[in-house]
Amino acid sequence: MPEGRRDWGWLTLTLVASDLGAVLLAFWLAAALVWRTGVGINGGNDSDWLVLVMVPVLGAIFFAQGLYEPANLLVGAREFAGVFRASSYGLLAITVITFVLRWPLSRSWTVASWALMTGLVIALRFGIRRVAAALRRRGRLTERAVIVGADEDSIALAEQVNQPGSGMRVVGILDDYIPTGTQLPGGLRVVGPSSSLMETTSRLQVHDAIIAPQALPWETLRELILVSATRANGLQVHLSAGFYDMLTAGVRFSERSHVPLLTLRKARLSPVERAVKAVLDRGLATVLLLGLSPALLLMVAWQRRHAGQSLLDRRRVLGARGASFDLLSFHSSAPFASNLLAKLPGLLNVLRGQLSLVGPRPLTEAETRTLPSMPLTTIQPGLTGPWRQGADPTEQATLDVYYVRSYSVWLDVAVLFERAMVRLRPFVKRCLDLAGATLLLVLTSPIVCACFAAVWIESGRPLIHRRRVIRRGGGTFDAFKIRTMVRDADRILSEDASLRSAFSASNKLASDPRITSVGRWLRRLSLDELPQLVNVLRGEMSLVGPRMITQAELPEWGASGRLLLSVRPGLTGLWQVSGRQLLSKAERIRLDAEYVRRMSLRLDLMILARTLLAVASGHGAY
Repeated sequence: MPEGRRDWGWLTLTLVASDLGAVLLAFWLAAALVWRTGVGINGGNDSDWLVLVMVPVLGAIFFAQGLYEPANLLVGAREFAGVFRASSYGLLAITVITFVLRWPLSRSWTVASWALMTGLVIALRFGIRRVAAALRRRGRLTERAVIVGADEDSIALAEQVNQPGSGMRVVGILDDYIPTGTQLPGGLRVVGPSSSLMETTSRLQVHDAIIAPQALPWETLRELILVSATRANGLQVHLSAGFYDMLTAGVRFSERSHVPLLTLRKARLSPVERAVKAVLDRGLATVLLLGLSPALLLMVAWQRRHAGQSLLDRRRVLGARGASFDLLSFHSSAPFASNLLAKLPGLLNVLRGQLSLVGPRPLTEAETRTLPSMPLTTIQPGLTGPWRQGADPTEQATLDVYYVRSYSVWLDVAVLFERAMVRLRPFVKRCLDLAGATLLLVLTSPIVCACFAAVWIESGRPLIHRRRVIRRGGGTFDAFKIRTMVRDADRILSEDASLRSAFSASNKLASDPRITSVGRWLRRLSLDELPQLVNVLRGEMSLVGPRMITQAELPEWGASGRLLLSVRPGLTGLWQVSGRQLLSKAERIRLDAEYVRRMSLRLDLMILARTLLAVASGHGAY
């Protein structure tokens, strides 16, 4: 059995056990809450029979609701909605069984057991989902898949599916026009023609196949659908929609004279959704204005005293139904340095009903003429929204339409929470840097003094080496290190062609003749980097971040260079705890880019913990 199938089997068994435990615990707690013996039945020993009857009945209901089918697990709210329905059906089953058998039933116990059952099962499944998500990021609970049809869109689809935690990994592409074995962008390979779908998926132990209709002739597509529907080999076949711009508006199935149709939905909110959204917008806008009023008053007073001009910028944008209005913002956030504070006058637009807290990107009339897609005129633009995750206007437009299609109050709350976290993470990370660097400087000061003494005794001054590296935003600063090389190290490297060649390959030398005896020990124990704690306190570096590099190394990053410039370099990082100098230059660049994409407080704490183990082992250091 493939490893992915075994993982799903273990997950199913875990869910069955947790659901059984939650149901039994709910019955017991309900009885305790309503001060009843047994399970709340006034029938003596009959209470035990009710439990024995209800456990298999609830199990059958849970299975019937698809609560153990992989398609309903680990993604979206379908799983939790199924739990709610199953618990409600279980409540109905208890009522029917006790009525037929004429057992007296405590109504208080019935309601309590239903509420507890629903809450406990959802809570346990939520915990299991978090564990499963962590396993997925490590490649577990992941199905192998192939894509049928090779073109630009299907390759981009494969790269998206292969993101860590997606639950699916594309292992190859089937195509009739590209020879088998051809290497495609993104590390993908053509593994056969489309006619070999069943044989190839069986050989590669693949469970899913994604067909890209736009990359196939109609005859081939029809044949693949017919074969996949009639062959009983367990292969799940999916169709990837090639008409993205239409499907982002949402579709519903309809039928006319037995002809199935896909009907496009309008990108708009229902009257109830608009009413709830208006209450949420105005309520939160009022709270934010009142809560931040001291900062706003200080900004107004400061700017009136120093700026001597109009406080507000007015940008003419289009609102719902094409009505235009002036989007308000401050000229600057002085005396603070915060883009968030500069945008706060936009809350007045929210209170006026011209703008939403969360919604599509506000566009000027000129911008609507240059966009490749039509602007959304059926919903108010937002002060923030999913569009802030994209930098390209086309990508932002797509995110806007997805937002409308998936709209719910919870989506607005989720977007606001995520934006708040984006604002708070740098502050929390800086607090961690200051506290950690201060503590480490105090604890390691005797060690640093001893290292300085050893360097001075062996080779004299200077004791500190200053390396000119790139800071966040593209500037430069001097990163401090205890000197581990001879004083004329740069001259030795410039005069030796073989050393220069080896150094350019990885920016490190496994047997560097320039390193002193003391320096070799300092590097092995990573003690030479302790003075960089001063760089951390000065705000030039962070405890955790990508590797610091020089201006000359920046071109090697290619497209990932802008990721590097968006954060502070780190004293330690993902590549340092993943092999250190044993990694190739390409692997170090990939790991640093991955860190910037996944950056979080939890990841920082994990890297700091692993750094202690890496330093203690000395593995990969030279």
